Amino acid sequence: MSRDRWAEKEPNRLAILHARPDGRDVQITYGWLRETSNRLANVLRAHGIDRGDRVAILLPQLPEVAAIHIAIYKLGAVALPLAVLFGIDALSYRLENSGAAALITNAWGIERIAEIRKDLPALKLVSLSMAAGDGTLGFADELSRASSDFTPVDTSADDPAMMVYTSGTTGQPKARCTATAY
Repeated sequence: MSRDRWAEKEPNRLAILHARPDGRDVQITYGWLRETSNRLANVLRAHGIDRGDRVAILLPQLPEVAAIHIAIYKLGAVALPLAVLFGIDALSYRLENSGAAALITNAWGIERIAEIRKDLPALKLVSLSMAAGDGTLGFADELSRASSDFTPVDTSADDPAMMVYTSGTTGQPKARCTATAY
């Protein structure tokens, strides 16, 4: 059975209803999630991101973040969500300790990690988000040129899919991986 079965059966079916702070609702369909996650998986692969690589996400909760997670899972990579409230030390520790190969963020996040970028040699790609309306165009342009077709990597329930860190209230934060097959 296809992993994108709702997108294939009913691409216009509502997947996410996002209530924006301005009161408008944004409707995200399964078709949009499939196409966007496929394009993003192709962009990440073109930049050398592969199975098992950690891909950090430093963005507020937006519908686009769902597509980012799906793209990472399709690649067989490992999502590393980071809280936008983290200070520079917390970001530095998690990015370095995880060996993150990529960071998807917005202009605010890029400014935030600029001072620690030199201390993160494993980070191959730091990218502006695909989130609309954040004033960044480079990543959106690359995404629009990428193919909307992508064959997901075969994964099993034992393959890591997401890495999260404990809060670190009693010492250094500790990483925990969860596994799920896409």
